[in-house]
Amino acid sequence: MTDEQAMAAVLAATAKARSMGLRITAVAVDAGGHPKALVRMDGAPFHGVVISTDKAKTAAGFGIPTAAWKARIGERPHVLEGLNGRAGFIPIGGGVPVLANGELIGALGISGAHEDQDCEIAAAGVAAIPGP
Repeated sequence: MTDEQAMAAVLAATAKARSMGLRITAVAVDAGGHPKALVRMDGAPFHGVVISTDKAKTAAGFGIPTAAWKARIGERPHVLEGLNGRAGFIPIGGGVPVLANGELIGALGISGAHEDQDCEIAAAGVAAIPGP
């Protein structure tokens, strides 16, 4: 993910959150989970910096949206037990991978709203990325 793509994603995400009357943190990471851009809106919970970063890292690391983990775990709590507490892993919606030409280039993580709202905001951020 380029710096331009990362900035476009976090700025679009914060604009979407603002239009919804919400205060969030948005983090874009590259395919290796390294931060490229971060915006913590004024008044957003400070824990959102770590949570949104972990959502982005989880989406980049597995190449799937973090919201998919609920269904993946399903009736297999041992899966969650095995992954829970791993640095950079969080199975809560709001993290989405970013693909370009079918290749993972990074991910966007959102925290600060309800899970469904985080997912909606993340989708808006990804939709604004130029080039993928």
